[in-house]
Amino acid sequence: MVGRARDAEPGFLTLRRAMAVVFAWAAIYTISPGVPALAQGRGELLSVAADSPERIEALGRDVERAESLRQIKDLQSLYTQFAEFGLWDEVGGLLSDDVELVSNDKVAFKGRVDFVQHLKDEFNGGQAGLAKGQLHTDLVMQPVIVLSYDGNSATGRWTRMAWDGKRVGPQAGTASISGGMQLNDYVKVGGVWKLARLHYYPQYSGPYETGFYATQPSLPLVPYSYTPGQAGRPVPDQPSGVDRSHKLSLEDSEQRVEAMNDANAVRNLQNVYGYYIDRKMWSDVGDLFADDGVLEIAGQGIWSGPKGIRRALERDGPEGLKRGEANDHIQMNSYVTVDPNGIEARARGLEVGMLTPRLGEGYWSVAIFDNRYVKGADGKWRIRELRLYPKMKADYYQGWGKSNIIESRPMGAPDRPSPADDSPQVSNAIPVFDFPNPGTGKPVTYLPGAKVVGGDRLVAAPAAPARTAPGGSVASRMAEVRRKLSIAKAYDAVENVSNTFGYYLDDTMWDQMAEIFAADGTRPQGPGFYVGRKHIIEAMTQTHFSGPPSPTNIRDHINIHQRLQPVIDIAPDGASAKLRTRLFLYHASQKGRESATFGSGMYPNETFKLEDGVWKMKVGGEIDETYISSSSWKDGWARPQERAARAGTGDAGWRPGMPPPLSGITNTIDFPPDIPRTVFDTYRWKGMQSTNWPDIKPMWFAYRNPVSGRTPSNYCPDILTCGGY
Repeated sequence: MVGRARDAEPGFLTLRRAMAVVFAWAAIYTISPGVPALAQGRGELLSVAADSPERIEALGRDVERAESLRQIKDLQSLYTQFAEFGLWDEVGGLLSDDVELVSNDKVAFKGRVDFVQHLKDEFNGGQAGLAKGQLHTDLVMQPVIVLSYDGNSATGRWTRMAWDGKRVGPQAGTASISGGMQLNDYVKVGGVWKLARLHYYPQYSGPYETGFYATQPSLPLVPYSYTPGQAGRPVPDQPSGVDRSHKLSLEDSEQRVEAMNDANAVRNLQNVYGYYIDRKMWSDVGDLFADDGVLEIAGQGIWSGPKGIRRALERDGPEGLKRGEANDHIQMNSYVTVDPNGIEARARGLEVGMLTPRLGEGYWSVAIFDNRYVKGADGKWRIRELRLYPKMKADYYQGWGKSNIIESRPMGAPDRPSPADDSPQVSNAIPVFDFPNPGTGKPVTYLPGAKVVGGDRLVAAPAAPARTAPGGSVASRMAEVRRKLSIAKAYDAVENVSNTFGYYLDDTMWDQMAEIFAADGTRPQGPGFYVGRKHIIEAMTQTHFSGPPSPTNIRDHINIHQRLQPVIDIAPDGASAKLRTRLFLYHASQKGRESATFGSGMYPNETFKLEDGVWKMKVGGEIDETYISSSSWKDGWARPQERAARAGTGDAGWRPGMPPPLSGITNTIDFPPDIPRTVFDTYRWKGMQSTNWPDIKPMWFAYRNPVSGRTPSNYCPDILTCGGY
């Protein structure tokens, strides 16, 4: 098992293992005269025809390997979704027989049976489910997944945050926040991915009343199980001669690659929806729905068609944010399935809200979304059924142990009622898991007497399209599948690199951060943009004088830059990409309780490129911050300490002649930026940097509305070319 191999070498390669990796790469990339390395790396025989059975088999093998990354992410997302309702036996279906639970390098439990029993003991006195009045929301974020060479094991790095609370019983009114890092191992058993080792590194915890705080006087560096290059190439080429359990036909490969790209398009659509909701961009939200689209909020109502959906949205006010309003709806932990008919898809996930309808009022919310999507004749995906199931809404200043706000607003004139007890917040109803557990292949089993909702359709199923035989020669079809496969693989690789950027930033690992940039990569810092890895390292070193945590470099606090909710657009040739991702920022410290804070921002205009077979950042790391931010744990984001608007108070706005920046880069004579910020004054920086919460900072978009093509008011498709540069 992967986990056992690491017991003697937690997080790092031994010399012996490192040599094995070197020899493996050498075997893969040894080039015979006249034979391209890529072809040999795939194990393809160039002596056979381009449309031979051997080539079709090699293509199928590569499709399966690419699917593995998303299957692993789905497994981890479903773990949290099952845990949300205490379905511990279903969690067990995702585990290997000899799974290990490890905390801080100590094995706590071994074996699936003991693991599941531990979960039951911890949450409900040894029984299935959650205790009465208990809340448990497990957020797993920022995955970096890397596949092994043989494709039968993988490693995953995740950030975890758990929200727990009890509303009844001896501990009624209590709530807590805890979290840390997970380094997980996965194995493929009988063609099915399983969690083989969950290695947890706790970093912070605390009761809601005081906020969370660092768990140790000095938080050590959590080891990395991958290199920068592996993050950008998470599916290595498979050596020749590796056995495969079965073969895919060309038709299978075509359909499965199409499904991968469709699922990624649906993820983009759902994440775009979240950003539009954040800004109350009701017109753009409406554009994302099909003409016969429906929106349901369980317990509140069902709204149909464009006019009905607009009424539902405007329950939260007119279009656009006003001063002091926050409406963040973070989309996460989504599980997407595409119907074999190719025109319908479904996504189940979690929506976390940070809400302030007016200054002084702050709310947390959690809801499950379970949506259906339809692909139109134009090839664009649209939302057909959007169904939200509220799980929790709580006053920030009381916490979810003491506060339970149930919305029952009749305004907005719903077209149909939605029963109150369909809301999990009211009745503990469980939104249906309308798919088999991927670990067991069996339907999900609920607790006896559980109320399961959402199994019905709100709109009739779309007509299945007529099947047509694929056109073109076998060779041309294979070439097209290869092209589409490169796009599917790019999506996961770009997400890996993006998330790795966040990890290296938190750990102040500047050499490694620079390595994930392209040779001509560009990183903003302080007075401008620095180009090339050498300049990126120097800029970051001048900004942050200390390196990674160590016995001589005490780290008694952490600033976590979570990069969530990606919208990833891959170019048709699969060689370049654009990314928009959310910044979910939080802080924990040992320097005193009530020091925990939250913030929200955006990385709106990042670009990536494929360089020597590895995905790299081309332009990355520019934050539009901060949309909302806590002034303290006690006050939260809804009671900000207002300050005069002044450009230059943050790293991104500093220019020569202004007060010293927070970045520390003042030596612009010896170390000037390669591209000064003054270039962008005319279109971007003045408005962004002179606006502080509770004023509403502009939100920049690198894309138009993916359905209607509507151009947003702050449109900047490329941070280095829109405007005057």
